[in-house]
Amino acid sequence: MVENNLADDTGAKSRKIGMLTDVGQVRTIDEDSILAADLSFGINSENEKFLLFAVADGMGGHAKGEEASKIALNTLTKSVIPELFGDTAFTELLENGIKNANQEILDYTSKNPESSGMGTTAVCAVVKGNDVHLANVGDSRAYIISDDEIRRVTKDHSYVQALIDEGKITEEEAREHPQKNVITKAVGIMPSVEPDTMKLTLDDDESLLLCCDGVIAHLTDDDIHKTICDSPDPQTACQQIVDLANERGGSDNISLIILSSEGDDKGTDDAVTSDDSPTVINDENLEE
Repeated sequence: MVENNLADDTGAKSRKIGMLTDVGQVRTIDEDSILAADLSFGINSENEKFLLFAVADGMGGHAKGEEASKIALNTLTKSVIPELFGDTAFTELLENGIKNANQEILDYTSKNPESSGMGTTAVCAVVKGNDVHLANVGDSRAYIISDDEIRRVTKDHSYVQALIDEGKITEEEAREHPQKNVITKAVGIMPSVEPDTMKLTLDDDESLLLCCDGVIAHLTDDDIHKTICDSPDPQTACQQIVDLANERGGSDNISLIILSSEGDDKGTDDAVTSDDSPTVINDENLEE
């Protein structure tokens, strides 16, 4: 468990980081991996601060979903960090990192055929100042939370999301749909993968949440919003969300990262990685 206080040299109010992964009540292995890295550089008399966040929800069960999520985050880190000072857009760095992770997982399974079928979702972010650069594949999500609202900013690559888009079911019906765990895109399954990317700007009173579907399975958006707003700090919010998910069944691994709003003093370390579990069936219907 980690909580970082992030201030800059301008005297701006700081944001805090909370992160947590938990095996849940049903699974025997935690196939999730999460990363929250506070990257501060001083180069040529210039000081820069970046944050790199990622949640990867491994799939495959006996096919080593936990290995897939670890490979994804290791590859993402190696791909993104050395290029942060270059001219490449941060969203493109994340996209390239996910594509490299896709190939690394495919290479692993080709050398270890017993792991065939393993893969992972991914939602990741580079944050600089209040600018957030996002990339996602699968049904791990990013949310923006303020005192007034919670809004999801990523779209799931899933069977039920396609039904929602077609107007065939509602968001509420999707939560109980028998195929709610079927995803249509993942990292490490097909020869190529195209993540969704976006850039947005956090207002000073807004928090960022990255999470896997083990959170969404048991908490509504309103539950998440209330818990984060009522918690004294993001690490407490992470723990309370995990506790709620476990109290309601803990059917999957539970992983999340929260970057608080500025000056969130309702109530401290460095880069940490930690290791849920999607399953894939094909490029159009992939099941967690």
